[in-house]
Amino acid sequence: MRTFRFLAFGVLPAIASLLHARVDLLLVPPVDESVPAARPEFVLHLNNPTEFEASIQLERELEAEYADRTGHALLRMEVLPPPTGLVTVPGMSRLTLRLRPVADLTGTGEFASLRLRSPATNVILFRVAPARPSAAGTGVAGSPSPTTAGPGRRHLDLTTDIENMRRHISGYDPIYFAVGWRERFNARFQFSFKYRPLDHGPDAWTEHPWRTLAGKVHFAYTQTSIWDLESFSKPFYDSSYKPTIFLLHPFSRSPGSPWSWSLQAGAQHESNGKGGGSAPVPSRPGLIASAASGRPALDTRSLNTLYALPRLRWEVADGRFFEAALRASAYFQEDENPDIARYRGYAELTLRGGYVRGLQLSTHLRGKIDGHGSIEFNLTWPTSEIPLLRGFPLLDALGGYTQIQYFNGYGESLLDYDVRRRDQLRFGLMIVR
Repeated sequence: MRTFRFLAFGVLPAIASLLHARVDLLLVPPVDESVPAARPEFVLHLNNPTEFEASIQLERELEAEYADRTGHALLRMEVLPPPTGLVTVPGMSRLTLRLRPVADLTGTGEFASLRLRSPATNVILFRVAPARPSAAGTGVAGSPSPTTAGPGRRHLDLTTDIENMRRHISGYDPIYFAVGWRERFNARFQFSFKYRPLDHGPDAWTEHPWRTLAGKVHFAYTQTSIWDLESFSKPFYDSSYKPTIFLLHPFSRSPGSPWSWSLQAGAQHESNGKGGGSAPVPSRPGLIASAASGRPALDTRSLNTLYALPRLRWEVADGRFFEAALRASAYFQEDENPDIARYRGYAELTLRGGYVRGLQLSTHLRGKIDGHGSIEFNLTWPTSEIPLLRGFPLLDALGGYTQIQYFNGYGESLLDYDVRRRDQLRFGLMIVR
């Protein structure tokens, strides 16, 4: 119980402060790059995707990072029209500002990259106008040489480890932490991501087909854990670790069509990371289930599968969408759970729909029609759109998505793949859905 209070009043508020909702900033390069300009104007969009009013602090001049083939520099950008300090963006709306360098930019007509530092924005790429005559030793006409961050540093999206990583890493399965009760307090949480080692454009196929194929290779990792919050020492009852390697190919979308689809195929290893000790003995009914017939008495579990996963998505301009994914699996090296196909079957169906930035319902069906298998529902919606949280300190800054999770069926954990769980309801916070 103490652990539950610690999570509710310690960890979750800390996570909420990190996920504080704010105005989304989008920096856009000059519209017409063919027009030479020593002080080109950039567009800065202030987007508020929620229904509530949001504010952001802006100064009259903002600091930006600039990089071209000669090096890396810091620039000052003036905001047009000049802000008065706190800029308010109404709900579900956008404000547009213009930015212009305080001093002239010089160049040779080649591309350069730029982003704002505070507030931070995305990186843009634009063509710099040819240099005009200026005093020797200056990198920006009429001003001293800009601060250099290091010789030969180019392309701002590669100047830090985090920015280099974000070009290759993305979400995979949902990330969440949910707490519930089934005769004792327990929690289920999941962490997941996928990583693409190589990044190549789609037009590389004609010249370098092997590079395009390599660019479709992904590595993924998902960890799902069930945590006993009430038993002595608050143990993790079971965890599933799922490293995966797969190819992902998104098919071209027809212009104007709301339909798109992709195909994923790969291999996955699933294990609970245990080495063959005795299986847990239940102290009383609840989270830990009694051993079922046919299941090994040891606690070790592992499973290897080959799978194919086609995904179909429908999405329209107002943000409504529907997505269906069917995963077909073939098992191999299943010695520790030889009858697992009886409970999981060979197909998993995932249905998801709602609004891209709003309420969503996902359904996960797994198993066979003979009564084995499982069903899981996750209802989520942005916490920023919960009127009851408005006006409460810290809670009104809660980010992510409120989550209601329901599970019923076999195999909520790999350890109990042949044990049926009935009516498990949990409430939590989903970070990635």
